[in-house]
Amino acid sequence: MTRWKVPTHMANVSSVKLIFLAVAALLILSGCSLQSFAQPTPTRDENLIITMSAATAFEKLTKIASQATETPGPTSTSTPEPPTLTLSPTLEVTLVPIDAICLGNTQVHSWPGSGGESYGYGVFKGRGVKVLARNISGGWFLIQFADSPTGTGWVRSSAFKLSGDVSRLVVGIQKDDNSFVFVAPPVWTISGALLPLPTLSADPTLRPATVIQQANVRICPTSSCMAIGTLNAGSQIIMTGRQGDNKWAQFIYPSGPNGRAWVSRDLIQPSGAAFGGLPYFDELGNLITPEPPTATIDPNISPTPSNTPRPTPPGPLAEITGVTQVFTLQSSLSPVLGTLNPKDRIYITHQSFNHLWFEIQYPADMPGRGYISSKNVRLLGDFRNLPYSDANGTPYPTPYPTP
Repeated sequence: MTRWKVPTHMANVSSVKLIFLAVAALLILSGCSLQSFAQPTPTRDENLIITMSAATAFEKLTKIASQATETPGPTSTSTPEPPTLTLSPTLEVTLVPIDAICLGNTQVHSWPGSGGESYGYGVFKGRGVKVLARNISGGWFLIQFADSPTGTGWVRSSAFKLSGDVSRLVVGIQKDDNSFVFVAPPVWTISGALLPLPTLSADPTLRPATVIQQANVRICPTSSCMAIGTLNAGSQIIMTGRQGDNKWAQFIYPSGPNGRAWVSRDLIQPSGAAFGGLPYFDELGNLITPEPPTATIDPNISPTPSNTPRPTPPGPLAEITGVTQVFTLQSSLSPVLGTLNPKDRIYITHQSFNHLWFEIQYPADMPGRGYISSKNVRLLGDFRNLPYSDANGTPYPTPYPTP
C-alpha cells in the first residue's frame, strides 16, 4: 500500500485553519454568554452632531457681532465723506483781496449789521483797505483789519470806492450763530450775440411788465450781481419770479442762466396781476419753498380808490421817489414851475420819445401841465398807451413817427 506524504507547507496551512476555527467558535460562545450582561452601545447620530456644532458656531458669531457693535473699530478712510460745515467760519473758496478807498470815517463791525460788535472808527477817510468779500446783499464788505481779534471786520460798502468789479467778490453767507460760509460769486458768460426777448402773446397767465427807463439785466436779484445786458425804456418783458418785498423781478431772458435774468422793480411797471403768486427767490437767485412770511405790504397793490368823486385822470398815476423840479418845457434850462417831493403823486399825460421826460398834470388837482425828468418817477398805472409829445409839449399825431 502506497503511503502519501503530506508536504510541510500544507500541514502548516491546515493547522492555521484549525486554530482559526477554534478561535471563532470561542468568540461566538463568549458573545452569546456576555450579551445578557453588557450595556447596549448608543448609536451615533451624525445629524445631531452637525446641528449642535452649527448652534455653537452661531452662538459664537452672535457674541462676536455684539462685541463689535458695543466697541466699534476704526472707520475705513478709503472713501472720504464730504466735509461737514462747522459752527466756525469755513473758507470754501480763496479770498482774493481787492483794493478800495474809504470815502469817509467808517466803523468796523464783527459782522454786517448794526447788531455786530463795533471796533470803533477803524477806517478813516482816504485810507486804502483790502476788501476780501461781500455779504449776500452787497451792502457790507469784509476787509482786512489788524485791530480786530480775527484780523478782519465788516464795513458798509457805501463808504468805499472799490477798484474792481463788486460782482467778482466772494460772497459771505451768514449763519444763525453769526459765523460765515464763503462761496464763489455767481457768474455767467454770454457767447455770441444776445438773443431777442420773447414776444408777448394773449396768454392771460403771462405776467408782462414794461421797462420805464434803461435798466441793467443781472444774473441774480441784487445790485452787486453781475450785469449781462441792458433793457431800453419801453421794452416788454415777461415776469417769472420775484425776490424780497417784490424789489426785484425775474423775467424770461433767453441769453441768461436757464433763460432767466433779473431787473430792479423800480425800473419796470408791471401790469395786470403784478407779482401775485409768482415764485419766490433768495438774493442769490435760488428758489425758496415755501415762501417766508412777511408783514410788508405789497407795493404793487393799487391804492384803494377814494369815495370822493374825482374827474377821470388824464393818464396813469405816478409817485415821486426823489426831490424833482417841474419845468415849463422838456428842458432843465426852461423856467421852474415848482418842486415835487418824495411820495408826492401826480398824473402823467405825455412822454418824450427818448423817455427822459414826462408831461404831468400840474398842479395835480387842477388843469395845467409841467415837465419832469423820468429819473425819479415810479409809475403806478399802465402807461403802455401813453401818448408822445415833442420838446415843446405838442402831441405827436398818430401813427407816431419812428424815433
